[in-house]
Amino acid sequence: MPSYEKNKSSGLWSVRFREISPVDGSTHQKRLSGFETKKAAQYGYEDYIAEQKKSDAEKKQRQITEPVSSKLTFDELITSYYRFEKARIKESSYYDLHHKIQGKIEPFFCGRRISDITPATVLEWQNTIEEYSFAYRKKLVNMLAAIYNYGEKYYDIPNIMNKVDRPRNLEAKKEMLFWTPEEFSKFISKVDRPEYAALFRFLYVTGCRRGEALALSWDDIDFKKGSVKISKNVTFKTEDKSSPYHITTPKNVSSNRSIALPPFFLDMMKEYREWQKNNATQIDFVFGGESPLRPTSVARVMDAAIAESGVKRIRVHDLRHSCASFLIHKGVSVVAVSKRMGHTNVEQTLNTYSHMLPDDQTMILNYFTEVSSFLV
Repeated sequence: MPSYEKNKSSGLWSVRFREISPVDGSTHQKRLSGFETKKAAQYGYEDYIAEQKKSDAEKKQRQITEPVSSKLTFDELITSYYRFEKARIKESSYYDLHHKIQGKIEPFFCGRRISDITPATVLEWQNTIEEYSFAYRKKLVNMLAAIYNYGEKYYDIPNIMNKVDRPRNLEAKKEMLFWTPEEFSKFISKVDRPEYAALFRFLYVTGCRRGEALALSWDDIDFKKGSVKISKNVTFKTEDKSSPYHITTPKNVSSNRSIALPPFFLDMMKEYREWQKNNATQIDFVFGGESPLRPTSVARVMDAAIAESGVKRIRVHDLRHSCASFLIHKGVSVVAVSKRMGHTNVEQTLNTYSHMLPDDQTMILNYFTEVSSFLV
């Protein structure tokens, strides 16, 4: 409560009251003086309190309406983004995302306030990654754009990526590499380790992804029906120190599939299974034993056999392309190839392998030439 008193010498009134500090909540004595009457002192006190309330309300409103981006740092935004993505995507995808951002984006942007990052800042960062391929640079820029999309949606920060020109592809389109059956034969003749030879044959015949093959157990292969069930994937991209790999779900829903295996290949797999029983102490995985073969070991064995056989160098993943190429050249429908590959839809298959399809106009002319005697 305020207290009023009159100065005996000047005859002026003053008012004393306790005021709470908005900073730390402490209280202190406040004194207003110089009023000619007590009534004027009361009005002065009421005006002061009203002004303070108005000031406090304006401060609170500024705090509410002030953009979060004016205070938010890139470090804070990226930490929140990591938590968001980790709960939404597969472990292997998160591993790739985290390591690429941590290695190629964080070093440049961390330590900056979001409000200080401009489109020009992003262009400056793009200059630091010019040494990489267009595909890799595009992926990094898309990751940064995803971070800003997240920030715009959940923190209401301006999405400066909408103003930034993206990298342009000035590189010649790379030809998709694959092996013909003859090239594969030369290669596989130089692979002297049965577990790796079996894996390479499996990838070439089925068109499976490497992770899908390495995750297989013998229960997944039905020798009576002549098929293999693809329902899981193995990833070695894990930050879990307790295990070097994790068994996960396949890449997408369409990746869950059953793939028919030819009789000759089933016989080869039976021979390999007998070899594995005689040489492995524990058999949990078809291609490995107690644990699946490591991707680095697979690549090393493949590179050595390529060098020895003299065939063109391709990646392990290109065995999948080799399977698709072989089937397309043999006239297998795109729909059937798409199902064997485990693609999400036929459009994905067409986008990937359309350059391998026979020329439609040539086929049409050939068909009409065959029946020309009936049309003239």
